[in-house]
Amino acid sequence: MKKILLAAVVCISGLTTVKAQVAKGNLFVGSDIGATSYNSGTVTFDYSNGSVQKTNNKKFDLGISPSLGVFVTDHLVFGGSLDVNYSHLKDNITSTAPEGTSSVATSNSSTYSIGPFLRYYFFNTAPSKTLFYVQGLATVGSGSGSTNISHVSPGNNYVNTSNDNNMFLFKANASLGITHFIGKNVGLDVAVGYLYNYEKYTTNFNNQPENGNANSGSVKTTLPENGIGLSAGFHFFLP
Repeated sequence: MKKILLAAVVCISGLTTVKAQVAKGNLFVGSDIGATSYNSGTVTFDYSNGSVQKTNNKKFDLGISPSLGVFVTDHLVFGGSLDVNYSHLKDNITSTAPEGTSSVATSNSSTYSIGPFLRYYFFNTAPSKTLFYVQGLATVGSGSGSTNISHVSPGNNYVNTSNDNNMFLFKANASLGITHFIGKNVGLDVAVGYLYNYEKYTTNFNNQPENGNANSGSVKTTLPENGIGLSAGFHFFLP
């Protein structure tokens, strides 16, 4: 009987703790990991004329999204999020065609965006240690990037540099996730959802061949993207 009573007290205590953290007026502080990856591989293209082109690429991405919000009700969190992303890409391209071309392209970009979010937790009167939620997020921002290309082929060696300016970013995300409380005030989040990214920027380039006249110019690019994203992170629930 004592063991049953003790188990009941522990259970009620745990529910009370979660209830105390998921409550109107509490702060919601933490960060989602938007993207952290490193990729390396070789892509081979076999053409009908017998030539082969190989592309060895290495890409590193790092993205974080710190957020701060407040529980406006026991279920609903309203706040703001800052999305910061860095990307580094290096491509080595070689060809067995008679002209024997090869190129090395290195690109770097840094972007940031900020905007509001809403998160709603599903539970009845007594929340458990594992809660489902839905979240909507929209951010706008800017950034910059640069690309350097070194191309070598018989009679046509050149170096191309370009910079991305006047960058405009818009990101939207609708996701379904789970928060599991791993401590009194700490929750681990895992979510999956729909992503929409829109980028618009101007690329200014400068082409400097060894033989011939240098040329420069600019290109305007518009890039809409749709996809599915998986994210994870930690959040603190502070009374």
